[in-house]
Amino acid sequence: MSSVRAAVTGGLLALLSSSVVPALAATPAQPTWHAEQAGVPDARSAGRGGEGIVVAVLDSWVDGTHPDLSGRVLPGADCLRGTCTPGPAGADRCDHGTHVSGTVAATSFGVAPRATVLPVRVLAYDPASGECVGQPDDVAAGIRWAITHGARVLNLSLGPDVPGLSRSTAIPAAVDEAAQAGVVVVFSAGNASLPVTDSYDGNALIVAATGPSGALASYSQRGAGVDLAAPGGDPVTPDVCAREDCVLSLFPGDRYSVAAGTSMAAPHVSGVAALLLAQDPARTREQVVERLLATARPLADAGRGTLDARAALGVRAATRTRAQLTPRPVAVPPPTAATAATAPTGAAEPPAPVPPAAPVVSEPAAQAVPPPAPPPVPVVSATPPAHAGTSPTALSPQVARAPAPPVALSPAGQKPEQVPTGLVALATALVVAAATAHGRRATRPWT
Repeated sequence: MSSVRAAVTGGLLALLSSSVVPALAATPAQPTWHAEQAGVPDARSAGRGGEGIVVAVLDSWVDGTHPDLSGRVLPGADCLRGTCTPGPAGADRCDHGTHVSGTVAATSFGVAPRATVLPVRVLAYDPASGECVGQPDDVAAGIRWAITHGARVLNLSLGPDVPGLSRSTAIPAAVDEAAQAGVVVVFSAGNASLPVTDSYDGNALIVAATGPSGALASYSQRGAGVDLAAPGGDPVTPDVCAREDCVLSLFPGDRYSVAAGTSMAAPHVSGVAALLLAQDPARTREQVVERLLATARPLADAGRGTLDARAALGVRAATRTRAQLTPRPVAVPPPTAATAATAPTGAAEPPAPVPPAAPVVSEPAAQAVPPPAPPPVPVVSATPPAHAGTSPTALSPQVARAPAPPVALSPAGQKPEQVPTGLVALATALVVAAATAHGRRATRPWT
């Protein structure tokens, strides 16, 4: 059967070298444009952070040791070759599953930061092609394994447009079994900028991607087969992601990255589904799906519209004060000599320390978030999907590590969290080249 290419729907992650920062104290959920666009910060508390809900991530391996997942990753299973073997999948060069899992449940950037991730590997790195690939039979086996091991939500950032995936008879049959078992199934729509059809007879939610403007992302699938849209990023500069226009999440090795794609949109929906189930564990699959669709904000060519977590959770908003929005300066440590030495000829000089930007502000918030965090974490840059068929980036080992914050939901009555300036300023502006299937390479400084 045809291979499932994870790169088609995910961000293609390149690496951004950065300096080592001091150990961080515990930090709460951090503001991002994508969380704000979807109304996530206001909904987390109402949905109890997704506590008690298991979300299966059918993808590549997941770095369950990442501190930002704080022990909320189950052993899962490896379902390659059509047979699921319980236990953690071995690490390889695929980072896609870790990024997707972070969007679902990471402490800092997750939609449902108290949910539990059940990693089910259906994709693995293929040295011959340089891609993360799998087989439709593996995906079907993974779906069946997940629904018999406690998952109430399945996230498949794979895309029905991938040859072999949408035409498979095994996958729709497994999705039907999941629906019959009361499990919410979420697929990414794909990145080929084409209309997409529903291959699952209404048994799965198919999710398109929006950019920071709220419009459909330029690469996103769209049309009659899409159920709704969610933030996935849409880079201003082709092939180069920035925090302002891509989705910020986790990267293996206690690191962070930005990426774009419908793969990044689907886990926003899966996370909100977890919030709905935690808010009322008696909710059925049909009630969760209808709630997500009925509360979406209208958007042309995106089914019922754009994900609105605030409306889905029934949260009434309250405005923030001017004092709560005032930024405070944060010292940014300069890059180390060792880090600077990794930059290739022609790389941009590391930026000088700068004061932080103003925090991202949502529409009126139902709950406040805690005061500014200590010096923030370094970020790994990413290369978004330029077109269907691009291949994942070869990883570089020259990336500094820094500890990540443990789980902590934002308590009510405190000031909003300041945007962690170092997510941009700590980067030394070195983006390692990202290869595509067509042999193009994009080497750009962080801007």
